[in-house]
Amino acid sequence: MQFLSEEFVSQWATMQRPLLGKATGLVVVKIDGAPEGKIAITAELENGLITNAYLGSGRGRDLELTIPYGLATDLFLHNADPAAEYMKGRLKMSGDMELWLELLPAWRERAVNGEQSDLVTKTAF
Repeated sequence: MQFLSEEFVSQWATMQRPLLGKATGLVVVKIDGAPEGKIAITAELENGLITNAYLGSGRGRDLELTIPYGLATDLFLHNADPAAEYMKGRLKMSGDMELWLELLPAWRERAVNGEQSDLVTKTAF
């Protein structure tokens, strides 16, 4: 399956993963430079769990992240630290700073110390 395709997002949304802190909100990730062009993915978080994710830009977002396609790939493969990329300006954030500060440490812990998901072996980039 193709990275960031509808099938990919659907399978990614249902994966078991550690809690992302206690974060609750609507997060939209805009990815520039994908083979298909610009992609938006919306993730609904409730008490640290991703309860739904889908292609498209959800209305009423609390947090918006903007990243280049290469960085999205590196983050998925756990080859990049989201906190470091934010500090470098490659990962841009706008919206609810409190939600971001809840989400970022949990995401960083998973990216730096967590294992890659089984989805990696089923994904083409």
